[in-house]
Amino acid sequence: MGHKKRPVGWLGIAALGVVLASPLVAGCRVSDNDVKRWESTERGPYKLVAVVTHDKYDLNLRTNAALSLVRMPPRGGQRKGIAFLVDKYKDEDGEMREGALATLGEERRKQIVNGMAPELIKQMQQPPPPRDEKTGRLAVDPSIPYKDAAFAMLSHEPTLVNDEKTRQDITEALIAWSQTGFEDRIENGSQQYGVEQIMRFLGAGSVKKLPDLINEQAFRIDRVAALIADIGDEDTKKRGSEALVALAKKLNSPEWAASQTAIVKKHNETTGQKANDEQVAVQVSKILDRRLNEEIFPAMKKVGGRACVDYLLGFAADTKNGDDRRRTALAALEGRVDKNSAADLDRVFNIAKDDAASDAVRDVAFQRLGEFPKEQIVPKLYTLFEPKKWKVRWVAASLILKTISTKGVPDFMAKLPKASTVKMGMTEPLSYGQLIAKMEPPAGEPKPRDLVNTYLQSKDFGPKMVAIGSFYEGKKADRDALKAFEEDKTPVPKCDKEDDCQWQCEVPKAPGSKEMETKEVTTVGEVVKLCVIPSMDK
Repeated sequence: MGHKKRPVGWLGIAALGVVLASPLVAGCRVSDNDVKRWESTERGPYKLVAVVTHDKYDLNLRTNAALSLVRMPPRGGQRKGIAFLVDKYKDEDGEMREGALATLGEERRKQIVNGMAPELIKQMQQPPPPRDEKTGRLAVDPSIPYKDAAFAMLSHEPTLVNDEKTRQDITEALIAWSQTGFEDRIENGSQQYGVEQIMRFLGAGSVKKLPDLINEQAFRIDRVAALIADIGDEDTKKRGSEALVALAKKLNSPEWAASQTAIVKKHNETTGQKANDEQVAVQVSKILDRRLNEEIFPAMKKVGGRACVDYLLGFAADTKNGDDRRRTALAALEGRVDKNSAADLDRVFNIAKDDAASDAVRDVAFQRLGEFPKEQIVPKLYTLFEPKKWKVRWVAASLILKTISTKGVPDFMAKLPKASTVKMGMTEPLSYGQLIAKMEPPAGEPKPRDLVNTYLQSKDFGPKMVAIGSFYEGKKADRDALKAFEEDKTPVPKCDKEDDCQWQCEVPKAPGSKEMETKEVTTVGEVVKLCVIPSMDK
């Protein structure tokens, strides 16, 4: 159905009738009761904005109207009052408008905000309500709208809190609010501005008390640690580091084990789970594993600090601790050891060279060694070239090759096994050769290929195999350089099964067949003919 065309003057007359009918401009007195009532009416937000923004209304009334927008109940599941007051909102014609406070002159806005501040601060001082005892769910926190409004005004660009004292009072109230009931409030999803967002905006002062929250009952240590690490000052980080160490020591104490054992036994009785003392001990150990490996050590990695570094080094060195815990402790030291500390280097090296430590623990120890300057670690790593386990030499040598240039290769080659009677896995020399081949030497140093080719005729088994290994997965055009070695009868090392240093490669089951099988190789010639040359297909 079409619309009838109205005379041009009709809209202006109709609009005038609406304006005259409005209680805000028709001369009817607006009271605090009206302001309170509009908090829950459909057009209430627009009327409250009008009161806040018009100078003809009493300052107290305008302040109350602003507070009404703050405490206005959710509409459609969302609190919209802050948009009307601070941010942006759509007016009744669908046009985007600035929040009421943002449209005011600086002096009038200061008066209204100063008038709002005592009530905002008072409401923010309410402690968070306890969780529901049965469900454990968070209860409604009535202070949140006031906190959100205060932060919205403070963080608005430019800030809407122009008075220095009021700004300081609101800042202190926000800090206190964020640190009170931190673990519940940081999880509360009903906020327009989360605790972490507020703290990151307010800076170092907002996290000064967070180290005090690191205790046995804390369940968001990860969030606490991240905030301390990211925005805490040096004193806060130091106290955070010390608090994490104190908690780790407590969890590793006989007293904690005894109390946790009692809790686990009671839980087993309540749930009808039968478990003897040995099984209960396993349950307690798993709880400790989770607390250390998933909470404490990752938090220590974030915060760092001398206290955490010393504790983690000591923990990783203690053979009474399980391999998984020791490995995680070493991983937590990533980027945290003092690269200029000879003591830190020695402590990590002692773990790496300990034959009693598992390969998993030693591998991470070698990773930490790689963080120290090469001039400090290379001499120490060379001392590991005569170990009981060939894999230790392999890891140490690989780390050396990643730190030196081609200038240091001759010294490296001189320290390799000279005879095939020394245990060595085939992957060891092949990987050395590839690492050398990929080196990018500084100006004036020899090129990798030119250097490594000089060792092809070496009488020493180790350097010769490294030179051959440098061709592995290389170019077809270089195959001729190895043809002369296809009949080399030099035996390769023999290892026991537990040494895990087999010399074998994948070969076709029959000439021209795509089906492969694993074949043991026993001589240098077989390594060249069956393993290296077939890999050179680029």
